[in-house]
Amino acid sequence: MATSRNRVWDAAAVLAASNAWVWVPEGAPHVLNDEYVVVAYPDYFLTPTSARVFGSERDAVDLADEISAVARELGRDRLWWRLSAFTRPSGLEPELVRRGATVVDRMDVLALPLEDGVPDLAVPDDVEVRRADDEPTVRDAILIGNDAFGGEEPTAEQVATALAETQRGLADGSGGRWVAYVDGRPAGTGGFTLADDVCRLWGGSTHGALRGRGAYRAVLAARLEAARAAGATLALTHGVVDTSSPILRRIGFTRYGEERTLVLDLG
Repeated sequence: MATSRNRVWDAAAVLAASNAWVWVPEGAPHVLNDEYVVVAYPDYFLTPTSARVFGSERDAVDLADEISAVARELGRDRLWWRLSAFTRPSGLEPELVRRGATVVDRMDVLALPLEDGVPDLAVPDDVEVRRADDEPTVRDAILIGNDAFGGEEPTAEQVATALAETQRGLADGSGGRWVAYVDGRPAGTGGFTLADDVCRLWGGSTHGALRGRGAYRAVLAARLEAARAAGATLALTHGVVDTSSPILRRIGFTRYGEERTLVLDLG
């Protein structure tokens, strides 16, 4: 347990920070209120339409009906729901399963206090890390992510959008993205966004042909150092249960729970 700015980073606080994690790209159609957010991402996203419930006292059936209707109004017929044990109402996930939703992803909620510094990640000397700040490095980052998670060749629009977001993060100190190179080849990538004093780590991935060379650790170390310098006291991420989560837990991250993604055809 760690304390930060008069708050305690116990399991409840970490899970609350995880549940508050929302990203809405500039210009993306969305509906946001105190209970939930629904975002219609560009079509090249692996989960083009996403819903997160912050918390509600309403009946699960009514809430599921309303959120599904919002997604339809945004022109979408399939919706990816991000849920956890922290989600309220607790009956929402069983209700979605009753409607035919299936679990397509399981992520561990992981956190690492940064007040005492960044752990030594033993980054190999032959790994070069660059901050993504121009079109070539941003394109390399997208290509690595597509190799790891799946995706098509990035379009000019996708690269331009990602570059604009990266440059905003550089300008105001709110985040950034890094690329690791091994033997001159793009090998690993990852970014972070600062939300108050929480560093939200996202997109950590390694090219399949260059795994085991330290690229993942190099990008993680760069992000943690930059985030701590920017005032972060907690690093928060969602690690894939059978891939990145074991790596992060060996490094020193603590698992606080699980987040599940369910996909539902709206019909």
